[in-house]
Amino acid sequence: MEREAIKEAVREALCEELNAFYVDRKTHYQHHEFLKEWIEWTNQCKSIALKTLVTLFVGTIFGLMALGFWVKQGKP
Repeated sequence: MEREAIKEAVREALCEELNAFYVDRKTHYQHHEFLKEWIEWTNQCKSIALKTLVTLFVGTIFGLMALGFWVKQGKP
């Protein structure tokens, strides 16, 4: 019986401690929705930034190649 009393006391103590961290179901769902939207937004930003950098890099390479051809041909 002593063991059962200890188990019950521990169960009650944990329940009291964990109540401070309780989040109701609706709020928990809203948090997940917010995180989902945040992740999608950051993925879109990364995609746009990567596309911009690649376009800039490729454009720079073509520009330098054109400049090199113009210099080689003697046409400014």
